[in-house]
Amino acid sequence: MTLHGRDTAGAADEILRVDNLCKLYPVLRRGVFRSRQTGTIRAVDGVSFSVRRGETLGLVGESGCGKTTTARAILHLIEPTSGSVHLGSTDISEVFREGDRPRVLAARRQLQYIFQDPYLSLNPRWTIAQTLTEPLRVHGQLPPDQWNKRVVELLELVGLEAYHAWRYPHEFSGGQRQRVGIARALAVEPDVVICDEPVSSLDVSVRAQILNLLADLQASLGLTYLYISHDLSSVRFISTRVAVMYLGQIVEIADVDTLFERPRHHYTYALLKAIPVPDPDADIGDTVLKGEVPSAMNVPSGCRFHPRCPAALPICAKVVPELKQSSGANHAVACHNPRSDTAIVRNSTGAIA
Repeated sequence: MTLHGRDTAGAADEILRVDNLCKLYPVLRRGVFRSRQTGTIRAVDGVSFSVRRGETLGLVGESGCGKTTTARAILHLIEPTSGSVHLGSTDISEVFREGDRPRVLAARRQLQYIFQDPYLSLNPRWTIAQTLTEPLRVHGQLPPDQWNKRVVELLELVGLEAYHAWRYPHEFSGGQRQRVGIARALAVEPDVVICDEPVSSLDVSVRAQILNLLADLQASLGLTYLYISHDLSSVRFISTRVAVMYLGQIVEIADVDTLFERPRHHYTYALLKAIPVPDPDADIGDTVLKGEVPSAMNVPSGCRFHPRCPAALPICAKVVPELKQSSGANHAVACHNPRSDTAIVRNSTGAIA
């Protein structure tokens, strides 16, 4: 049985659960004496999903749909407007709101973050050794006389050498810097790692190395990933399940093979059709979507996708569709008129015909 896109049969294995998470930003107009709110940006609006222990949930969607805001709200790097986040049986949203330092640090040890930009996320004034010992100092997991040994272990774990510990970030390539970012996330031995587009700023050949590294680390350390990306090829490689976001909401969740072969939501189908193929002469057909993504400050009524949807019905403009079970136990879609449950056809180049 599935409830709001969540497989309740596997609820006992859930390590991360997000319930109705919202992040709203007020739009203010400054006056002479005071500011006046003129609108609200609904960056994340009622997002719910769960991640089972040891799996990778891919979170995909166009730029600006709310993927990174969701991740930062989960970690409380930005304070969510409402909703809850459970890590195991602990409501970490409540922990962060209460601000009890030992409990906050305990939550942060379990839930770590790999940033998108491997250069801006590293302090240019610190050596790699200083960068990797900082989480050890903050969390106090090891005595200082064991820090250097742990730094070498972390560097070797991500494919770097011990002598790299005394270099600065500008002395590394982009791929090496991202390896340092991964090592920093693993320093406190987390259970869940949020990967926020970790390969988007890297060369294609280096992307494959980092993705293989993440897969190897997951297998050896038993990690759970929330993998955020708009690169559907990397999502298919590393993910177990995939959640699709549009304008601050989840519109479809399914096992990775099911989603790529039998997408039910028309937005998901459009994303898959937009995947580039390695053939300049390939006939990829017309673009499925028309128009622009609506403003998050003036979201459409009913289904937020209906102004661009080729299969919209009159009800789509009036009633918000519920994310509910579709054709399979692990497949949920929020659509009044979903696509038929038939496998999509691809031509010889891999493009959707």
